[in-house]
Amino acid sequence: MQFSNQKISQQTYRTLFWCLLIAFTLFRLVLVNKFGLGQDESHYLLYSRKLAWGYFDHPPMVAFLAALTTSLGDSAFFVRLGPIICTALSLVLLRYLALALYRDERIAFWAALTLHLMPYQQVLMVGLLPDASLNFFWCGTLLAVWLAMETGRWPLWILTGLMFGGALLSKYHAVLLALCLMGYLITSSEHRHWLGKIQPWLAVGIGLIVFAPNIFWNAGNNWISYSYQLGQGSGGGLSPGDFLAALGGQLAAWSPLIFSLLIVAGIVLAKQEKPSRSDRFVLWTSLPIFIFFCLAGLTTKILPHWTTAGWWTGSIAVAAVVLKKVTPPNPSAERWRRWALASGLTGFFMSILLYLALFLYVTEPVYNWARDITLKLNQKFPTVQTLKPFEPGYDISNDLFGWPEIARRVEALRGRMPRPGKTFVFSHRFFKASQIGVYLQPDTVVTSLHHKFDQYHLWFAPAEHTGWDALFIVDQRRHRKRARRYGPLFDKMDPQPAPIQILRDGRLAQDLVVYKCYGFKGRFEQ
Repeated sequence: MQFSNQKISQQTYRTLFWCLLIAFTLFRLVLVNKFGLGQDESHYLLYSRKLAWGYFDHPPMVAFLAALTTSLGDSAFFVRLGPIICTALSLVLLRYLALALYRDERIAFWAALTLHLMPYQQVLMVGLLPDASLNFFWCGTLLAVWLAMETGRWPLWILTGLMFGGALLSKYHAVLLALCLMGYLITSSEHRHWLGKIQPWLAVGIGLIVFAPNIFWNAGNNWISYSYQLGQGSGGGLSPGDFLAALGGQLAAWSPLIFSLLIVAGIVLAKQEKPSRSDRFVLWTSLPIFIFFCLAGLTTKILPHWTTAGWWTGSIAVAAVVLKKVTPPNPSAERWRRWALASGLTGFFMSILLYLALFLYVTEPVYNWARDITLKLNQKFPTVQTLKPFEPGYDISNDLFGWPEIARRVEALRGRMPRPGKTFVFSHRFFKASQIGVYLQPDTVVTSLHHKFDQYHLWFAPAEHTGWDALFIVDQRRHRKRARRYGPLFDKMDPQPAPIQILRDGRLAQDLVVYKCYGFKGRFEQ
């Protein structure tokens, strides 16, 4: 009877998993065309229009993915179709990995649900970002290598190498996957013998062969990507503030209670007297990612989503530990149940707030509420800094709206320039240039002229545009300061810019100005 109940339970959770996957995939497909492209998405979409084996800050998989799906259409739906497909496939691989490790449909379902309760995962599961394909190849590598170690089958080792190569072509962070697996093999009495066999080393070799085109591209471009990535991690000395910011970013991105569950789950698994090989595998392929980037935060600034790959086995670890802890009928199990419920509800409401900010007027009221609190605190404690009055730029969701209309107005201004065909468009930094650039006419040259090296230093040759005119797009708040910086790059810059304001539901969302510039001197800002 118990076996029958367990069988029914497994079947139920299997059904729940597929319902979860289908429901959220359909939800994302319906949602993604409702708002414009973000800064990074626009930049990577431009990658897909200039295909190469490498780019300044990333390998090429995100460009290949965007080029494939946008061949069907150029709307936001097709831009984000690739990431949505990658997410769905990653979740399927997650299920089979959980089953291979624990043979428990409950763990597969709760791991998938845990991922969907994290606020920042809502962005990563739809956005055109390198993480989309990284997650797919990361999960594929983990599943293939586990099955290869368990069975010893050569095709699985070859598949491991191919998947690992795909992960490397998706994001350079994938090198951490090899280090995590090496740590697992060294500490695993059951699988350590593989270090003395050729199969895992062949898999690494296959991965490097797949990755080789990016190596050759970097060799022909002064190793620019690798230098940039290594430079990001070098930092400028110990900074406790950056470390706290990195830790705080993890708490905010993934929900503080869910992130704390991961840490405790890792401790529980590590403290076992004899952890199973499955427990050790999920531990080694999740927690080291978070530890590495949080420690890197001691010397440099870390973006919260850099740890996302660790969540795929991290969610399995959380599900496995929580299910084990809540089963016994004792006070400890009740505490775990309350903690798990509070974690889920917190993540759910944080995710809901993220969606509300896209479609409802919530950011400014919440900001003003926080500002009122700082004003009251300042009256009692003068050392407390008060928040500045709200500005449209403080609502980052505004950045997803208005760019097609901005590009249309910029093209109208370019058409009225003395030489439209020899007038390029530029902005202060690359992300603003890209957000405008994806909506400009295909023959319009767009760039950033900022002195800091970026992708436009590879795409735009200043000497070839000497004597051209230009339109300088800049935020209204800093336009005079920026104009003074870039004015020396031209023979003449009109002192009076043309304003471009975009309303969103009757409220100011974008406040830009456009300077007309004449006679480009053929150089980037010094």
